[in-house]
This record gives sequence, C-alpha cells and structure tokens, in this order.
Amino acid sequence: MIAAVGSNGYEARISELAGLFARAPFDEDGWDRALKALASHTGSARAQLLALGDRHAAFNWVTDADPHYLAEFEEIGGYRADVNYRVATTRAPLELSWEVHYAAARAVSTNERFLDYVRRHDAEFGVQMTLSQRPGVLFGLAALHGENEGPTTEAQREVFRRIAPSVLEAIRLQDTIEHQGAALLSGSLESMSTAAILLDAVGKVCGMTSAAQALLGPGTLQVRAGVLHARRPDIEQALQRRIGDALAGSAGGPADIWLRNGDGLLLLDIRTLPRQDWSFGFAPRVIVTLRTPLAIDRHAAARLAEAMGLTLAEAEVVALLAQGHSRQVVARLRSVSVQTVVAQLRTIFQKCGVNREAELVAIARTVIEMVSR
Repeated sequence: MIAAVGSNGYEARISELAGLFARAPFDEDGWDRALKALASHTGSARAQLLALGDRHAAFNWVTDADPHYLAEFEEIGGYRADVNYRVATTRAPLELSWEVHYAAARAVSTNERFLDYVRRHDAEFGVQMTLSQRPGVLFGLAALHGENEGPTTEAQREVFRRIAPSVLEAIRLQDTIEHQGAALLSGSLESMSTAAILLDAVGKVCGMTSAAQALLGPGTLQVRAGVLHARRPDIEQALQRRIGDALAGSAGGPADIWLRNGDGLLLLDIRTLPRQDWSFGFAPRVIVTLRTPLAIDRHAAARLAEAMGLTLAEAEVVALLAQGHSRQVVARLRSVSVQTVVAQLRTIFQKCGVNREAELVAIARTVIEMVSR
C-alpha cells in the first residue's frame, strides 16, 4: 500500500528509492534492484528502462520479464511509433504519459500485433516518461501494469514523477563511467597503432584512433552527424547493413567491404564487441577496423623472408596470413589465383618444416613480434 503524498512514510520511501538509483551504477545488479523497487513502490508488475535509437533499441531492460519479451519486442519493431502506442505517446522530457494517452493513440491507430504482445506479457497499462532526448536516441522509463494491477492511480503516477529526476541523474553517471571505458579502449587501440572506429549501441561514433582518422576522406569514409558513411552508394549500402547486423549481434563471417585508398586497397572489418551487463549503450558496441594490408606489411615481409629463408613473394603471402587474412583474400590482394597461393604454400611449408597453416602463422607472428621490438 502506498503512503499518502506528503506523509513522512511517503517521503522516506522516495528518499530510499532515490538512494537505490544513486548507487545503481556502482553496485552489482544495482540497476535491477532499483528498478524492482520502483515497480514495488508504484504497484507495478514490472519496471522498464530503455533507449530507443533511429533504427535500433540500444537497450531495453524489463524486470522479471519473460525471456521472449525483449526478443519479440525487437522482432515486431516495438521501438517504432507506428507499432508501439507508448512510443507514439512520447512527450517532452520529464512529462508523464499514462493510460489516457495510450487510449488516445490507439483510437487513431492500433497495431493489433503489438496489442496482442503486451496483453500476452501482461503489460497493457502503465505510466511512462521520456527522461532525456538527444539526436538519434531517446531514454525512457516506464512502470508496466497488467490485468491484475489494472490502470495506474494518481498516487502511483506521483511516485513515478517524483523519482524520475533521480533516475536521470543515475543515467548521466552511468554515461560518464561508460565513456571512460570507451576512452580506455581507444587509448589501448591507439598504443597498438590500430586504425579503429568505435560505435555505440545506436551506431554513433564514440571513439576513433588517429590511424583511422588519417584514413578518412572524401574517397573512403566520412563521419556526418556522428554516423559513419561511405561516399559510393553500393559501399554505403553494404556498410550500413553490416553495421546494423553488428549492432543486432548477428554479424557473421569475415568482412568483405573493400575501398580504394589512393593507390591501394582498404579492408573494412566490422564486428560486435562483447556486451556488458547493464550497459546503457554509451559504451562501444561495434568496432570498425580499417586495414591496408600490403602497405603495412612490406617491411615485415622483408624481415620474414630473411628470417625464414623465403622469397619476398612467399614472405608476403605469409605476412598476410599472419594478419588473419584467408587464402582467398591473399590471392585477391596479390592479384593471383587461389591455386597459385596454395602452390606457394606447399613450397613455404617445405622450407619452414611445417605441415599446417596454423603452425606457419604462429612462427611468422613470433618473428614479426621479435623484429618489431
């Protein structure tokens, strides 16, 4: 039972709840604990915290939700205003929306699939608020009511309204912590001279090394409004598709996006970074590495030829394999057939006394590391 607004017990609960959110960025399971307390104090089945991007949900956490709840939300496009009546009722930051607003939105347009979804998951009613909105992403908080809880009461909405500023401050603190992690990752990549661009959970550039910056330009890649773009339409389409797959965690296989960089080739490798528990999407989610294989490894190939008794052509093949390229990519970079690379490898195996490509690569990487010191 929620205490009357203005009573000492009520104020004590608001203070306790604010304290839980203040500690959430620092405590293990702190956010889950604070959101469950919010659900309890508003008589709700569950509480929800989410960030919606232009194309993707950066995060969407619902306490005590069915395992299929979030996956189905993504599948039906629940972040879209034409699907989700809650998104359609989004108001200015720190303004409440609740059942009266949901009913108005559903009277104009009702997505039956989404309505069936929230009813099956017992989350048709509730109260929500946009906490903040910046270009490309909206941060929202909600208390979800099902059939058992029924529509929200005025007292429950007042608790929700009172605690929202504390939740926003906690999110800002989480933002600071995650951006510090992004800076540390960028610094590590910088020290390794890696040409890398980091993207957050909604696809915005959140970090870039100087080596990557040097490779950007009108003929390769550009950053516009915080988003990575390619000039050529076909490359742009492939780039955005790969980034979208990586954001969704469904990118698979080696990168196959090639750009012409001056007189050489530039290979883009787009991969999903490991997701951390309770990451708000500020931390890097995708890494785009840019490689100029032959330009980088000519010196290494010369050293490999000397150390391993290979011709320069054979050493270039080994150097490219040591970078992680497949035989098909090696053939393309050297403008020869895959059969030629396979034939060269037979000779290289004999010269180096190995039977497998993995053994050869291990030796080559050791040699490259020694001569690079």
